[in-house]
Amino acid sequence: MTLTREQLLKPVDIPREKVELPELGGSIWIRGMSAADRSKFENNFQTASGKSNKRKMAEVRERLLVACCCTEDGSPMLTEKDIQALGKQPIHLVERMVNVAQRLCGMSNDDVEQIAKNSEEIGEVS
Repeated sequence: MTLTREQLLKPVDIPREKVELPELGGSIWIRGMSAADRSKFENNFQTASGKSNKRKMAEVRERLLVACCCTEDGSPMLTEKDIQALGKQPIHLVERMVNVAQRLCGMSNDDVEQIAKNSEEIGEVS
């Protein structure tokens, strides 16, 4: 069946998944991204002049979690103010959440590496 324009543009729910974090005594909700969210996330790693922001690239996992951690109803849970605290969490906890976020966003490890590669090609800013 060929879709109509209206069918193609009809809003579809962004997927969410509960991730158990027994080490912290509970669970967290992770959501995927819309196409606009993904573009905003990727653009977050460049400065206004179009150059790479090396500091932000070093925080790619934490920034992905800020973009994807949510409440049960899908509302954002974290802000950029939480990036440093996320960076202090054990890597196995962060990776567990990041792996789910990447899957729900359709973002592979290669995609993350490509963001970094593109940033390096543009030129780094510290």
